[in-house]
Amino acid sequence: MAAALVPLHQDLSCPICLEIFSDPVMLTCGHSFCRTCLQKSWTQNPERECPVCRRRSSRENPPADLTLRNTCESYLQQQKKEEGSRSQGALCSLHFEKLNLFCVDDEKLVCGQCVTQDHQNHSFCSISKAAHSHQLHKETLHTQLENLEEKLKNVKNVKDISDAVAAHIKTQFQQTERKIREEFEKFYQFLRKEEEVRISDLRKEEEKKSQKMKKNIEDLDKQMKEISSRIKELQDKQKDDTMFLQDFRKTSQRAQYTMPDPKPDSEALIDVAKHLGNLSFNVWKKMKGLCTYYPVVLDPNTVNSSLSISADLSSVSLSTENPQLPDNPERMSVYEVALGSEGFSKGTHSWVVDVGDSEDWIIGVAEESVSRKERCTAVPENGFFCIWRWGSEFAAATSENLSEMIMGTSAPRLIRVTLFWKKGWVTFSNAENKTMSYTFRHTFTKKMYPYFYNNSNNPLKILSIPIAVKVKPKRHSTN
Repeated sequence: MAAALVPLHQDLSCPICLEIFSDPVMLTCGHSFCRTCLQKSWTQNPERECPVCRRRSSRENPPADLTLRNTCESYLQQQKKEEGSRSQGALCSLHFEKLNLFCVDDEKLVCGQCVTQDHQNHSFCSISKAAHSHQLHKETLHTQLENLEEKLKNVKNVKDISDAVAAHIKTQFQQTERKIREEFEKFYQFLRKEEEVRISDLRKEEEKKSQKMKKNIEDLDKQMKEISSRIKELQDKQKDDTMFLQDFRKTSQRAQYTMPDPKPDSEALIDVAKHLGNLSFNVWKKMKGLCTYYPVVLDPNTVNSSLSISADLSSVSLSTENPQLPDNPERMSVYEVALGSEGFSKGTHSWVVDVGDSEDWIIGVAEESVSRKERCTAVPENGFFCIWRWGSEFAAATSENLSEMIMGTSAPRLIRVTLFWKKGWVTFSNAENKTMSYTFRHTFTKKMYPYFYNNSNNPLKILSIPIAVKVKPKRHSTN
């Protein structure tokens, strides 16, 4: 009977606490949970999503699942009866008599009726003697039980991490969406201002040239009026010979109009090419002042929970807020470390780190496969190629028990890290005076990631590099 109840026990278990439902409620998606379990889940997830299918519930207070509650109560009552029976001793499922013997041939417990009906001529012994002889079986079962308990512990641990990851995804989305909108708002403001400036320049040119053209037209109108007046005067005097002869000298002078002939203005039109020519390119070229390019940016999914990184992913320092971050596989869980977002498996890559006033840092590169959940030293044999500073000491981490001091120089403020993947070199130099500090030589076979350890409130900052816009003219063929 107990075996028959096992599947039912699973069907009547809450997906959250894995216990028999207590005051079960049903969501609109059809899934049921203990009321208190669901309330705790929704406290962590204000979106009121179903913990199983992630569909959003339209009900803030889900109704009780009465049918399920009655079934659970009946099951618990039956289970209680079974436990009472077991306290009095195990009963035969066929004859409901006490199981008091162990059949050696069939390896099972039997009652008196079983012996006479189904186990004639078999060998029997007492239950205690059988239990003693089957101690090895008990040990095997105990080991299997421990394994199952350990597996349950591991599954629960992964589920806890998955729950934390699911909640963190929501936070990442909100923070990243807000930052994207902020960045695009900068572009919108720039473009709106640039549009206003360019339209203002166009309007000024239109007003200037329109005023000039208006004055030219007024001058031409005056000339036309003057010439027309003289033409009419001459025509009138030619009709009367007396007046013509009397005023000939004066009329002849009036007929001589000495103003030079006007010419159209060759620069009268708006210089459209100046306003529209390569407009988008010229605006884009000006936008480079808004753009910052970092050769390396940090990966927030790898940063240790005791650290914080800047919004532009370029600097890392000890956190003052102790953020709750999920222990996902990529995260550097043991040390105060963050990795670069991109790994390199070919080519040459270089970046400059401003170590500022930090006196406890390690920078360099690390193999993709380095340990992220266990303690290890940042040395080549563990997949790290780094230099470090601790107080006044400045050295290259060369082996587990030895660090090669970088003599003759104090730790520079700006350090250039250069990875020559094919050559197998990692070089460190003073970015201000270009003097070399140290070079690791190794044969790289794995993807290498920029590595940043900082145990200080003073940030390690990756410097941006200038952006240049160049136009390469086409060569015209002479053929």
